[in-house]
Amino acid sequence: MRALCRAVDWSRTALGPVANWPQSLRTIAQVVLDSPTPMFLWWGPELTQIYNDAYRPSLGASGRHPQALGMQGRACWTDIWDAIGPQIEQVMSGGPPTWHEDQYLPIERNGRLEDVWWTYSYSAVHDESGAIAGTLVVCQETTSRVRAEQERGRLLHELEIERTRLATVFQQAPAFLAVFRGEQHVFELANDSYYQLVGHRELIGLPIADALPEVRAQGFFALLDQVLATSDAIVGREVSVLLARTPGDEPEERFVDFVYQALVEADGTRSGIAAHGYDVTEQVKARREVERLLRESERARADAELARAAAVQADLAKSQFLANMSHELRTPLNAIQGYVQLIEIGIHGPVTESQRETLARIDRAQRHLLGLVNDVLNFTRIGAGRVEYDVQAVDVADVVADVLPLVEPQLAQKRIDLEVRLSTPGVADAGPPVRVWADYEKLGQIFLNLLSNAIKFTPSGGRVVVSFTTRADGTTPSDVAFFQVADTGIGIPRDRLDAIFEPFVQVRTDYARGTGGTGLGLSISRDLARGMDGDLRVRSVEGTGSTFTVALRRA
Repeated sequence: MRALCRAVDWSRTALGPVANWPQSLRTIAQVVLDSPTPMFLWWGPELTQIYNDAYRPSLGASGRHPQALGMQGRACWTDIWDAIGPQIEQVMSGGPPTWHEDQYLPIERNGRLEDVWWTYSYSAVHDESGAIAGTLVVCQETTSRVRAEQERGRLLHELEIERTRLATVFQQAPAFLAVFRGEQHVFELANDSYYQLVGHRELIGLPIADALPEVRAQGFFALLDQVLATSDAIVGREVSVLLARTPGDEPEERFVDFVYQALVEADGTRSGIAAHGYDVTEQVKARREVERLLRESERARADAELARAAAVQADLAKSQFLANMSHELRTPLNAIQGYVQLIEIGIHGPVTESQRETLARIDRAQRHLLGLVNDVLNFTRIGAGRVEYDVQAVDVADVVADVLPLVEPQLAQKRIDLEVRLSTPGVADAGPPVRVWADYEKLGQIFLNLLSNAIKFTPSGGRVVVSFTTRADGTTPSDVAFFQVADTGIGIPRDRLDAIFEPFVQVRTDYARGTGGTGLGLSISRDLARGMDGDLRVRSVEGTGSTFTVALRRA
């Protein structure tokens, strides 16, 4: 800075040529330049600047130096003049000197605005007449220290947060945790799970022998001594321990998984032991119960196998019996129908009107009994897996049309209104038919069973609707078709909706007694629908009616 000061043309500054400088300025300038302490001088009304080598680094590598030398203060420090200007004015006007410690004054240096902290003083410099001619700045940039203290404070704050978090994790950990210190294994720490294990008793500050006296003869203290002496960790699995979990109660057996591990200090000494693990009592008891049940189940398995084999044999015998009986019954029933028809056409002589009515009753009874026999036969075939399906593209409207003549007498007898709507929703009646993949005859049997049930359980004057429908959300999947048979009948109780598909189940026996039936129709219909890769479901409100939905793959 001496060389630089000699190189400056001071005649171009407010101070004028050096030869004309007053002695007071020469003296203070020499003091500033000779000082190893950072110093800065403002001289004269224009506050012309002189600074030394120690101050030089505070100006940064580029930007202010060397232009700051000989420059006027206000022009040089525009970025912080609002802060330092009043302080300089205080000194220059005869006020007391100023002192500022770790003052935050961000300045532009090194091509950017930097955060800078200073400890500095402003004091007056007098000329030969005793008047105040300048302000001397003795300063030290403390940015590094302030930032270090800030970082230290931040780290201490984070450390405290981590300590708090660690303490919370320690206390709330699902594993039990405890720390023992010294040869007497004095409790230093214990978390909530440990208190839960040993009962909520006094622990901290007590030797383990005093805190848990019931454990003395169970061998755990010797294990702690061994870990402290050798530093070798000890692991226990499902170890039994007797603990008095409530003061005054008899000790109860608990099972624990645990690890004892030595705590080693920086100098290598072992100062204590950390114990952690889990109370696995419930798991052990559950496993033992499972093992007991497995042993019992193994004993029962052989009996079950024998019983199953007997049941299978009995079921086969039952199915064979029902099939044989059905075949045996169908033969005389068909004969009865044949003889009735022969008599009706007069093969044995003229038939009176009263005889014809009797023959009609015989024919209805024969058909009813034949229907019951056919239901039993179909049920046995499905149960034995002997049903074969001839699946092809089927027009559902054709199937329903073939079935309707079989139920028209019942419809007429009960004056039930039947409506068939099998065109695509939103399309005119002449629209394309709805075709599905199905066995024609078996799909007809499904619709016959559903229509027969609807008529059977709908009071006179009611209504039955057969329709092609959409899903509940109003859409129709491209690969599935839904058909409904809905009635205004007596409905089904909510708690019996699943039972109606069970074989031989009749929910409304009061109606069944009057109308007959085996309780197999719905069971057979659902099995047939599922056999064609479809399904049969029901919705019903008791007293309002029922809706059965057949779902099949679209062709």
